[in-house]
Parts: sequence; C-alpha cells; structure tokens
Amino acid sequence: MKELLIGGKKVSNSTPALIIAEVGINHDGKLDQAFQLIDIAAEAGADVVKFQLFTASHMYPKTAGLYKTANGKHTEIYDLIKNTELHEEWIPELMDRCNERDIGFLCTTCDEESTDILDSYGVDAFKIASGEITHLPLFKYTAQKKKTVIFSEGASKLYEIAKAIEILKRYGNNQIALLHCTAEYPAKPQDCNIGVISTYKRNFPDLIIGFSDHTVDPSAAPVQAIKAGAKIIEKHITLDKSLPGADHCFALEPNELEQMVKEIRHAEENGDKISEDEEIIGRTDKVLLDGEADLRKFIHRGIFASKDIKSGERLSRENTIILRPGNSENGIDPQFYDLLLENNVKINKDLKINSPIRWKDVFAN
Repeated sequence: MKELLIGGKKVSNSTPALIIAEVGINHDGKLDQAFQLIDIAAEAGADVVKFQLFTASHMYPKTAGLYKTANGKHTEIYDLIKNTELHEEWIPELMDRCNERDIGFLCTTCDEESTDILDSYGVDAFKIASGEITHLPLFKYTAQKKKTVIFSEGASKLYEIAKAIEILKRYGNNQIALLHCTAEYPAKPQDCNIGVISTYKRNFPDLIIGFSDHTVDPSAAPVQAIKAGAKIIEKHITLDKSLPGADHCFALEPNELEQMVKEIRHAEENGDKISEDEEIIGRTDKVLLDGEADLRKFIHRGIFASKDIKSGERLSRENTIILRPGNSENGIDPQFYDLLLENNVKINKDLKINSPIRWKDVFAN
C-alpha cells in the first residue's frame, strides 16, 4: 500500500484523509498573521498547513497588467504578487510554529529556486499549483528531489495531467498525489465534478487522489469528495473573509474550518449514510470548464526574455525565464524550453526584457 509523507504526516488509501489548511497568500505579508493562521488550523484539527513560496519576478512579467480580485478590486498583477511574497527568513519560524502546534508544514513551489530553498530546509513534500501543470521543467526539477509531490489540476486537460505524471515518474519520483480542482474563485458547486475522483482512482491506481476545493460552503464538496474516495482535502483559510486581498473572500473562517474538519471525519465514519449530491458529483470525465478558460490563459506559463536580447543571440538560462503571462501575450510553451536551449536556438530580432518569446521570434528569417 503506497504511503506518502506530507508535513510529517502519513497518508495512504488506508489512513484517514489528510486535511490541508491552505494559508496561501492570506498572511498578507505579515508574519504574525501567518502565525495566527497556523494556530487556527491546528485548533480546528487540520493535519497540515500550507503556504506558497514565490517571488513576483519569477511569477509574472511587470507588463502582466491588471487583475480583478475575487472581491472586485482591480490591481496591478505584479504589485499584488510582490505584496504577498513569503519571505525566506520566515520559513524556519513557520516550521517551528507548526512543530509547536503539532501540525504539518507544507509549501507550494512555483519555480526551481523555490524548490531548492524548500529542500534546503528539509521539507518532505512539495506542492505544485494548478497554474504550473504545463511548467514541465519545474516538474522535472522537483521530481529529482525524490520527495512527495502533490499537484492540482484545475483549468487543465487530461493529457496535461498524464504528461505531468509521466515526467515525475521518468525522473525517478513515484511519490505522487493528484488533487482534483476547479480553478474558479469561488467555484460553483455544479462545477466541482467530484465524479472525476473515481475516474482518477481507476486510471492512476498508484497515486493518492485528493480534492482542492474553492467553493464557499465549508463542507458540502469536501464531504462528497470523501465519499468518492479522496484521501487529501485542501481548502483555503482566513482570519476574516472581509480582509482585502485576492483570496480571503472564498476562504474559510476559523469556525467554518472547524466545521469542515468535523464533517469530514463524520463522513469517513459514516460514508454509507451520506447521501450523494448529484449536482456536486457532476461529471466523471475531466473537462475544461467555461469558467476556467480565461484563467488558463492567465496562469499557464510561457517563455519570456529575462533581459534585453539582441538579434542573433542564443537563448540561454541567463536570458530567459518561464513566467505566467497574466493579461499580456504569452511566450512558447515551457515543454519546449530544454529543446530550445539544447539546440542553441537564436533570436531573429531584438527583444526587450519581459517580452514573450514566440515561435516567430526564433524561426530563421
């Protein structure tokens, strides 16, 4: 029986579900607030608390444009990300607080540098977010750390999921958890399609299957996921839904998190008595939802210039970077990154920093 280690906690198909309280960026750049959220997660009975490690410069170009947050506010994408960075010096303090509260520490890696930083602090697992599912260089790099990799699949297609799994295994990592996810913020119950979980369990029997939930209701979708066989449940948490910021309004407040944990544990013990919610169960096939299409364009990464590049110059790791486009034009899909570099491909025109690198920019004139 496959058993994964995540934040010091074991999860398998024979253990209770692992409940991950997702802080994400809801610390708002304040260490004290991060500590409070760890305490809330521990007191509610969550198993693991999760943060995200990224830098704005490795996430979006400065030309990414404006973003409308879930509470309707328009803000510069780059500035939003910059203001919610998790500072590396926080990591040991957050880990110590988690140890004090007997709750696991987990963190999302968004780039190779973040993977190295987290690995240096001895984490036993990495989370890769839905937006990175086509960032195959990140999957390749993280797989080689030989630790648990959990990834979500919101706004993706089945072949992309299969490719990510194939890359992880090709580079020596079979410690994999796949989280079904609807990449809407908040997600509608009828878009959850919990039925996909049973499909994944049949088609990927050597993976641990779970559910990352963005619905507003604390427990309706997680309970249905448990009934379908999910062994990991992930949900955002906040101190207060009314706080400014992109992810507070659909996150769970402390009493709601406590409710979710209790109802998940009740469902595990009384699964045969839990009624199926046909609306939440929905489809069993993985589809890209209408509500995910725009987000997919926004978050799926491409290859960009990390500095000014002169015509005739070869692409290299020193002059390129893989970024999310936001509302700007995207570059070449990251799956071709190693191919371009290994073949010493040259640019056929001058490109400014933050410019997307497109196929027409590398074809010979």
